[in-house]
Amino acid sequence: MLQSLHLQPPPPTNSSSPIMNTNTSKRTINNRNNNFAGENIEFSGAGAGSGDVAGDGDGDGSPSRSCKRRNIEESNDDDDQLTTVEAESSGLRLLGLLLQCAECVAVDNLDHANNLLPEISELSSPFGSSPERVAAYFAEALQARIISSYIGTYTPLTFKTKTLALAQNQKICNALQSYNSISPSIKFSHFTANQAIFQALEGEETVHIIDLDIMQGLQWPGLFHILASRPRKIKSLRITGVGSSIELLNATGRRLHDFANSLGLPFEFVPLEGKIGNICSDLNNISSDLNNLHNNMNNLNNMSTDLNNMNNNLMNKLGVRSGEPVVVHWMHHCLYDVTGSDYETLRLLNVLKPKLITIIEQDLSHGGSFLGRFVEALHYYSALFDAVGDGIEPENVERYTVEQQLFGCEIKNIVAVGGPKRTGEVKVEKWGEELGRVGFGPVSLAGNPASQASLLLGMFPWRGYTLVEENGCLKLGWKDLSLLTASAWRPLD
Repeated sequence: MLQSLHLQPPPPTNSSSPIMNTNTSKRTINNRNNNFAGENIEFSGAGAGSGDVAGDGDGDGSPSRSCKRRNIEESNDDDDQLTTVEAESSGLRLLGLLLQCAECVAVDNLDHANNLLPEISELSSPFGSSPERVAAYFAEALQARIISSYIGTYTPLTFKTKTLALAQNQKICNALQSYNSISPSIKFSHFTANQAIFQALEGEETVHIIDLDIMQGLQWPGLFHILASRPRKIKSLRITGVGSSIELLNATGRRLHDFANSLGLPFEFVPLEGKIGNICSDLNNISSDLNNLHNNMNNLNNMSTDLNNMNNNLMNKLGVRSGEPVVVHWMHHCLYDVTGSDYETLRLLNVLKPKLITIIEQDLSHGGSFLGRFVEALHYYSALFDAVGDGIEPENVERYTVEQQLFGCEIKNIVAVGGPKRTGEVKVEKWGEELGRVGFGPVSLAGNPASQASLLLGMFPWRGYTLVEENGCLKLGWKDLSLLTASAWRPLD
């Protein structure tokens, strides 16, 4: 005999109302209801069409059977409540252990920190609840931090052979594709930047985009589509893609070329292996020589000529042609160091003076003290794990791939290394703020980019995400925490 089930409706979410605090310079973009028909239905008693009468156990009106059913339901409810309490207790215990371990690491009490790791590992699992999954990757990062502190090295894992590096890059690219299918984060980044670029290029017949970390170039087919739909046809579309592997860059270029051809767009791809901040180190050396030789006019003239030649060589390396509008784009992350020298990257942007710069940044600090960075990262990735796990079964392969290949790698870099690298050089914390200090002004994303991002969130059943416009920037958040900030910038002169 089948027992009837009493299914409680899911707890109400806050997706239909603004979650992030707002002020006069901040407004919530998405105020929508993503509940679908039948989502909040409560079933009580036997299933429809079974012939049961409300309050009866088996449809025969027997009070004893009704009492038995209530006892079973009450017992199940008690078990569920007990399971919830135990899970919350375990989560709090894990949080306390992680913070205790981090505090020990912060004061170089490495032996005690190491002794805490077995219990953290026992309570955590990459296949468990959200707190358990977060704790598993932070425990792994803490272990790497303790080992690196013992041996005195603070560099991220590097691959000695090109084959291994290529394989790792391919894993990251595959994980990003999985991330794109289970979360709006990458789609938000692409839609928002593409709309800002499209608006900036209005009336232009030639387009040159420099992507500082192109990977597989997943963003650009979307832009190709809207450029192809313009009444005024594009005469030249060029992308300079920067990356760590020339093989992956060439493969990306071939895919983009085929896609552009299918739309009838004239396309050219320029691959550039390396980190953008490192390609103008020679430019910095010449500038230093200029300062040292300022008393010798002949030498100064010679060095000025060399500097002009270096600028020209730099433009040639980037594939920049005279008179064409240039757009620079990049999406920041902690998987690896994208820019190389941040100082040189800023110098390069000043030399280029692109028509537009679009940036997607994580709302996460990579600097400061170890303990402060740890606590902030724990808060950030707890929200991120909640977000990607929402509505997805624990054994979902794509979720596991994303958390292992992307989030776990970022957590390890933040906790074990101190950011993507620890060289003594001051890294830029907020690129948007830094660009505002070196001659660039903000371009508001409050119009069409915000509308596009809002429509995106409304197309999919992601219920906990929020979209907020703040001072012309767009912020994608999960409940009460901002995850990503999209901004656009242009030269002031």
